[in-house]
Amino acid sequence: MNRLLKILICSAILVWIPQSVFAFAVSPASIDIYGARNEVIERTVTVVNTSVAEQTYYLATLKFVAGKSSGSPEFIPYETDHSGLPEWISFPVNTVTIPARTKVDVPFKVSIPSGIESGSYFAAVTISTTPSEVVATNGASIEAKTAVLLFVTVSGETIEKLALLDFVTPDDQIQTLHDVSYAFRLQNQGNVVVKPTATITVKDIFNRTVLVKNVNTEEGRVLPGSTRTFSGELETVPDGFLETVFKQFKLFAVGPVKATLSVQYGVNEQTAEISYWMFPWQLLICMAVDVMILILIWKGIVKLKRRLATIRTGG
Repeated sequence: MNRLLKILICSAILVWIPQSVFAFAVSPASIDIYGARNEVIERTVTVVNTSVAEQTYYLATLKFVAGKSSGSPEFIPYETDHSGLPEWISFPVNTVTIPARTKVDVPFKVSIPSGIESGSYFAAVTISTTPSEVVATNGASIEAKTAVLLFVTVSGETIEKLALLDFVTPDDQIQTLHDVSYAFRLQNQGNVVVKPTATITVKDIFNRTVLVKNVNTEEGRVLPGSTRTFSGELETVPDGFLETVFKQFKLFAVGPVKATLSVQYGVNEQTAEISYWMFPWQLLICMAVDVMILILIWKGIVKLKRRLATIRTGG
């Protein structure tokens, strides 16, 4: 029994140790750099050792491409392809040892070569707890690794061009709330990374603005040659009948409404529209009940007045 207990304790410790020893954080999540050919640009990333022990971290670079629709980066193994921006990045040292509960700013340089085309290039600065060659030897990602996305735009003949491909209409055309799902696709037809601002404005049949929502709060980028889908809901679904009624009253609209999407980047703007119908039956029922109660109260008051008048006249 004692032996079994020791085994269980040791197993728990082994499971817990990697989580505590290899715990770390990196900031910022992404870095935008603008430069010219033959320019050397210096930047830093901050590595925080959140564990209770000193830890050595290994620095490297990876190439990535845009995901098919989500825009999330798809990393390319270094041995498969590391041409382009990963080769422009250099570190003073490839490892850094950080004491427990301490943060360190790690410098790196981006040396933009001559003779390259203008436009955006992207890669990731990776920070890990295991050397890359060890990972390659084991054939699996056994390390704790995180990445800082790096976007470098080389000045010159740059083309900033987005195409708004579509703005999807909700499946259900009759809504009780503005919890309408939306989706739109943006295609980057230029040669630079574009970080657009996008808002949806909803107006009722009287052209009154009901709500305005920023639909790219995370500042998502669209990489050259890629198409990215942005989606979400205009409003969250409230809990309970009363909260639904309060939200319907706050964002009141009945009948046809029009939602206009505006995508802006630089001095450019593109718009698209969808429409749906609002029928807030919960609020309408409450309003009908309130009207009925007011009518009954009014009738009661009139009836009481008549009685008092009859008493006064001695009838």
